[in-house]
Amino acid sequence: MNVKLELFASAVSEAIHQAIEYIHIDTDDIHSVALVVLGEIKSIIQDETIEDDFYVVEEIVKVFEKYHIDAGFRHDFG
Repeated sequence: MNVKLELFASAVSEAIHQAIEYIHIDTDDIHSVALVVLGEIKSIIQDETIEDDFYVVEEIVKVFEKYHIDAGFRHDFG
């Protein structure tokens, strides 16, 4: 383990923690968006008109992108 990196990460974490104490975050709104995302993903999974699993994953990734959720690098073919 890199001690300097761990100390830096700890300091950054503490600074962020202190800063967000003064920011109002509407957790109900976050919860609502999460339910919408899950609903869209559920609809895609249940859509029997999509025959190829690759396209099911493609549509789910599009939902992630729509809500600015990082889908990772494994599906980035661009």
